[in-house]
Amino acid sequence: MNAHLVASLAVAIFAAAGCTRKPSEPANTPPAAPPLSAWPEGRTVPQKITDTLVLAIPLGYERAAVGDDKAPRSPFAHAAGRTEVRFDFFLPDFHGYTLQNYRNDFDENKVEVIYLHAGDPHEAEPGAPGEYPPNMLKRSLRELLNPRDYKDMYGLRCYQGRVLTDRLTCYGERDASAHEDILLYVPVPGPSQSNFPIMKANYFSRRYGGVRLAWRTHVKNLPRWHDIDAQIWKLVAAWNVAPAAGPAHEAGGVQQPHPATAGPPRDGVP
Repeated sequence: MNAHLVASLAVAIFAAAGCTRKPSEPANTPPAAPPLSAWPEGRTVPQKITDTLVLAIPLGYERAAVGDDKAPRSPFAHAAGRTEVRFDFFLPDFHGYTLQNYRNDFDENKVEVIYLHAGDPHEAEPGAPGEYPPNMLKRSLRELLNPRDYKDMYGLRCYQGRVLTDRLTCYGERDASAHEDILLYVPVPGPSQSNFPIMKANYFSRRYGGVRLAWRTHVKNLPRWHDIDAQIWKLVAAWNVAPAAGPAHEAGGVQQPHPATAGPPRDGVP
C-alpha cells in the first residue's frame, strides 16, 4: 500500500467519524420557574431602624417580592450605613399587592411609603434644620409661601407659594395624642400639571426614638390624607418585632410639649 493510499484512507476514516459524532449536549440549565399563581407569602428579614423599631414586613406589601427588576429602589437605602425600609398598599381598604395590581405603575389607589429611616432626635428642637413639620412650616412661610394666601380644607391649612405656584403646601395636625403635625405638598390643576399628579408628605416624628417618613399617592386621595397617614403607623406598629418597649420609648423617650405651631395656624401666621 503506497503512501497516497494510506493518506486517503485516513481522511475517509476521519470524515466518517465526524459524520457519526453526536451533537454537543447543551449546558445544564435550571428549569424555568413556573408562573406565579399567587403573590409570595412570608416576611422580610427583620430590619433595624432604631433600637425600638425593627420591622419584618409582610411580602404582600413589598413590590420587590416579585423579582422582575421593576421594583423601585430608594436613593437613601445604603447612605451612610442607614437602614431604611419602604412598602406600599392600596386604597380603599389598605390591602397589599396582588398578581393583578402590581403591573399597573399608575394605579391611583396606590400609596407608596418612599422611605422610613432613623432621624436625628435634635430635629424636633425649635428652629432646627431637618424635616420636623413646625420648623419646616416656619422656614417655608418666611422664604417660600404667602402667609396671607391660604385656604382650609380636609383639616389642613393650605398655603399658596410665592414662587412655586403650581402646588400648595398644606399643614395640619396628624396625631393629636402624640402632638405631631404633617406637611403635605399638593399639586394644583393647571397647564403644568402632569398626567399623574402626586401629593407627597415627608416629615420627622419623635416616635421610636426619632424617625423620618415619606409617602406619596395620587392627588385625588387628598381627602383621605389622615386615614392614609394613620394607617402607615398602624402597619409599622403591627410589624415591629423589637423587644417590647413602653409608650415613652415609642414617643422618643420623653413626652414633648405640643409645639406652638401645631394645627392650622390662626390668621395665616403660626
